[in-house]
Amino acid sequence: MLSAMRQHELTVCPACGELGRPNTLDHYLPKRLYPQFCVTPANLFPMCDACQLAKGEKVGDARTPRFFIHPYFDAFVAEQVLRLEIHAPFDAPTFTLGLVEGLGPSKARLVRSHMRELEIEKRYAGFFRNQHRRLLRLVDAMRVAGQDVQQTLTTFKHGATEPSLNTWEHVFYAAAIDNPDLIDYLTNAQLPQYL
Repeated sequence: MLSAMRQHELTVCPACGELGRPNTLDHYLPKRLYPQFCVTPANLFPMCDACQLAKGEKVGDARTPRFFIHPYFDAFVAEQVLRLEIHAPFDAPTFTLGLVEGLGPSKARLVRSHMRELEIEKRYAGFFRNQHRRLLRLVDAMRVAGQDVQQTLTTFKHGATEPSLNTWEHVFYAAAIDNPDLIDYLTNAQLPQYL
């Protein structure tokens, strides 16, 4: 059974949305604390090393009974749950990662604790900075080729929906497309020389 579970075809960590094949199986309920569930298939799921290290043996506390989203049972994560905001100045932006609207109080509380305990915002920060620099270089090339910037970025966003709406790339491109000031900057403004 464990061998079969390790033969998954995932290309994204189901816990954080980072692209790459998760190379370990994590115990949702830690095996030291809950040995009776250590080989229960529903208690094991693929996870990246960074998430597993941050998760450790944490499960919850009196205030927050569950720290983590369960990728099998919390079906609401099939929809986008994280929302990025990209703030001007767009040649050196800042980023705010939060939740999409409409999750409801209990789901929002679970997603917030999941983000906090897996240190997702800190891990996203470097990716978003690098992705924004890459975006500026791509937009420069689009302009040279006479491509429609908004239409091309919309295609990038749609391409990033697989394997999940919560991949880091999809969250980034959704934020770019949903920001009319950024689209105006990318379409019309003088791009920085450091590209």
